[in-house]
Amino acid sequence: MKKLLPLDPSDIEASQTRFNTGALSIEEWSSITQNAYSKNSLLSYRNDWRVFVAFCQEQNVTPLPCAVTTLRRFAEITANQRKISAVRRMVITVGLVHKLHQFKDPSKHREVKYAMARLLQEKLPESREATPFQSYHLASLNQQLASSKRLKDIRDRLVWSLCYEGLLKRSELAALSVEDLVTAEGQAFILVKEQRVPVSDSVATLLMDWLEKTGISQGPLLRRINKHGHLGEAPLDPSSIYRVFRRASALLEESVTFSGQSPRVGASRSLANQGMSIKQIQYMGRWKSPAMPAQYVGNTVASEQVKSRYRRKKLTD
Repeated sequence: MKKLLPLDPSDIEASQTRFNTGALSIEEWSSITQNAYSKNSLLSYRNDWRVFVAFCQEQNVTPLPCAVTTLRRFAEITANQRKISAVRRMVITVGLVHKLHQFKDPSKHREVKYAMARLLQEKLPESREATPFQSYHLASLNQQLASSKRLKDIRDRLVWSLCYEGLLKRSELAALSVEDLVTAEGQAFILVKEQRVPVSDSVATLLMDWLEKTGISQGPLLRRINKHGHLGEAPLDPSSIYRVFRRASALLEESVTFSGQSPRVGASRSLANQGMSIKQIQYMGRWKSPAMPAQYVGNTVASEQVKSRYRRKKLTD
């Protein structure tokens, strides 16, 4: 691939302004990268940069140029919701944008490099899994916020409740729309990948309260709320969901930090304690293989056996 040339100095200021908004088209990305990448690569660059800009806006800092500390914190926080390979790609994207605008590449700074090396080590299979988010955590949070009329409190209670009861991934929660709420024979469900996931009466009541107070009748179910308490149109994203679980840790005064995976770990263990098999838990959590639920409930032997079979299958495909 040809070496990319930095922008002409006369074009940098205007381009910098556009990049600081994060709102660039694929055509603009293709132009600034001198038509060197495929459409899929350009889509990845655009999405990665949007995530970084959103983070910077939330932190009230400038994306371009960004401080080394900003990029390090971005990597550390994003690593709680995404695979380390995705975080590495985002850091590279930020570096590329800086180089094209003739700014110093923050991704090459030793502070960022050390942080990435540490995150990679933490993400190895041997590293500790997510802290379980248990039913008693949920009960305590609901008790604390039961009388609150704040939209943020109602929404956060729904995030914790739906993730736990439905064993939802962050992406599944973020993708929920009003149209995914259904009722059949007096039972409330949410539709997740065409699977009906039942919710308790208390969560169904909380959902109705949320819809009534927000006036939401279509589109994303759970949405961002700004610092002034105003409801937005955009759905919650993985970063927002991460912060909701960080808030749970703070409210419970836990010494550990919950992540987006925590409710799936806690719910899996609870179901196993109720006598459910790994296969049943796999179905309820929509896992492709029983490896992860087996690991979550502590059956590490079964987990490694399944992972081994899947690795062999991939090698022979």
